[in-house]
Amino acid sequence: MGITTVGLSVVAAALGGSYSASHYIAVGISGIAYTSGNTALGSEFDRNQVNTNDFTTTEQVTMFADWAPNDISGCILKEFGTFTSAGSQMLNREVLAGSLVFDGEQELQIQQTIKFLI
Repeated sequence: MGITTVGLSVVAAALGGSYSASHYIAVGISGIAYTSGNTALGSEFDRNQVNTNDFTTTEQVTMFADWAPNDISGCILKEFGTFTSAGSQMLNREVLAGSLVFDGEQELQIQQTIKFLI
């Protein structure tokens, strides 16, 4: 996983008190490698709003987003990322080592934890 250059700018804005937005997690079907300059997924399949933000652990945030079987059906999941809004800045991107195939029977929940380490 990697924090994007844009993601670092958003963190700086938040620390300066000039940032507030809903967050979304998007899933995609491209296995193109991550780079810090990524601004979008390689090939986005769907995007859902984060249901829960958990700030209870010091120096990290955990976000959860859910997909119903009809939303994720047909997806061959190879990547996901967190965004500042429905069509905006990508904070981070994760490329899976393999893929997950969804056939309309399964649900999906992504739990994305971002840790701030020195």
